[in-house]
Amino acid sequence: MTAKAMGTAAMLDAAAINLLGGADEFDGEAKAVTLAPVGPVAQRFLSDRRFVTAIMGPYGSGKTTTCFQKILNATLWQRPGRDGVRRSRGMVVRSTYGQLETNVMADWFGWFPKTQDNWNGKEHKHSLSIDLLIAGKPIPLEIEVLFRAVDQEDKPEKLFKGVNLTWGWLNEVDTLHPNIRGFLMPRLGRYPGTREGGCQWSGLWADMNAPDIDNYTYGWLVDGEMGVSEELLEKLRAIYGAQFGIGFHPQPGGLTPEAENLANLQPGYYDRMAATMTANDKLRFVDNEFGAVRSGQPVYPEWNDKFHCAAEPLRALDRPAMLAIDGGNTPAAVLLQEDDDGQIRVLDEIVIVTPDDETVLEKLGATAFAKAVRRHIDQKWPKLRLQREVIADPAIFYGEAEDKLSWAQEFVGEFKGKLRAAPVAGNRINPRLKAVRTCLTENVGSKPGILVSPVCRQLRRGFNNGYVFTRQKTTSGVATLKDKPDKGPCSHVHDALQYGVLWIRKSGIASEESEQEKRRAQRETRVAHSGFAAGAATGGGWR
Repeated sequence: MTAKAMGTAAMLDAAAINLLGGADEFDGEAKAVTLAPVGPVAQRFLSDRRFVTAIMGPYGSGKTTTCFQKILNATLWQRPGRDGVRRSRGMVVRSTYGQLETNVMADWFGWFPKTQDNWNGKEHKHSLSIDLLIAGKPIPLEIEVLFRAVDQEDKPEKLFKGVNLTWGWLNEVDTLHPNIRGFLMPRLGRYPGTREGGCQWSGLWADMNAPDIDNYTYGWLVDGEMGVSEELLEKLRAIYGAQFGIGFHPQPGGLTPEAENLANLQPGYYDRMAATMTANDKLRFVDNEFGAVRSGQPVYPEWNDKFHCAAEPLRALDRPAMLAIDGGNTPAAVLLQEDDDGQIRVLDEIVIVTPDDETVLEKLGATAFAKAVRRHIDQKWPKLRLQREVIADPAIFYGEAEDKLSWAQEFVGEFKGKLRAAPVAGNRINPRLKAVRTCLTENVGSKPGILVSPVCRQLRRGFNNGYVFTRQKTTSGVATLKDKPDKGPCSHVHDALQYGVLWIRKSGIASEESEQEKRRAQRETRVAHSGFAAGAATGGGWR
């Protein structure tokens, strides 16, 4: 079955299921046209009509085949023109033409062979005319596919200028520059024209293997940040309405029973691959999980994003919530509640990032942060009741010099309430990590011991391998892990969570030697005399 030049359509039967031709061709992608989805996740991606959709999967999971199928879907979703033909024009984008030819075009031409009539090598344009047979009825389609390479930051504006498209496909999107989205999105929805039925649906889709957690695609696809200007966002919302949004579809890991596209892979494909990979590469390319930053080791390997992260933003229970904070130059806070079963529910986080980069935290003093926290709670949680005690980083209770107020005093002066130091002697990291780890591993009945709202973006990013132990070399040249997690952008909100969980659980705290206890008691006495940490501070703003 072939697709010919415009005007001489080939007949393709949508009911036909074509797999691979032989064992020597097992590379995970179909060599001929098939509309059979490679698995349930791929099917949901195919049928998702939101403006932005993406599929992330391990090696060999059939992502390229699935994106070919989406090209056909995107054309079927158009209105027929006066001649009864449904049309679409799209662009496939990759970093280099060599990558396009090897990883996309070779398989595409296996589906729809290029001829002198349908291929324009100068423009890298493939023009197809197809009669797609669905339920015995031929559906005439015309598809134009433009293949484009963008390997420099300044090229997208010139490359996309003046191009009218229906759809765009960002192949291996994690390897592309983020600014491509902003230049490509305005070109979508401009074809076909009114005389040819108008553009009924338009959108952008992407595919990738799981990248490292600090790749821009995490913020875009997992956190739902479009990555374009507010002006463009408003225009897109006005055009697409309810369709405007992001659909992210991660496939199951290759070693799980739910793995997709196994019928098109040799037996033992993923086992052999896993045996030759580093732990981080296996995590990304076999297990289909975001990799750890800077080749670090995740602090919480017990985290299961599908289990510990709520599908929808959490609503507050009818009881007071706890505010837990981490102080310093880049402070952060979390709002927690414990339900009747003992599950800790993380309602929200307060993390102030720079306007240009959400991976860079804004430096704030205690007073400015207190105002930001109060503003956030008043705007996002106007009916929320807070408990009087704010649980805090023990280190914030001491000023740098005798004549300086401590961070805690400055915070309380603005926020009011009672600040309590988290119950961890010496602010040691191990009891703090243990408290959170216990919640991750010990369920409450059928529920996770801790449930995090998806609005907690930095917290979730940290759990998903952004909060790591980094490596260091000893004097003998041996690489070892550091004793404490890396102080990256996710660490501060995780510190706040640890303090809050410790207060709720009051567990995992080892006893200290008597001299340490004595010094701690002396410090707490001095703090109590200041009138804020021991509970003497009062004030408004508490519900």
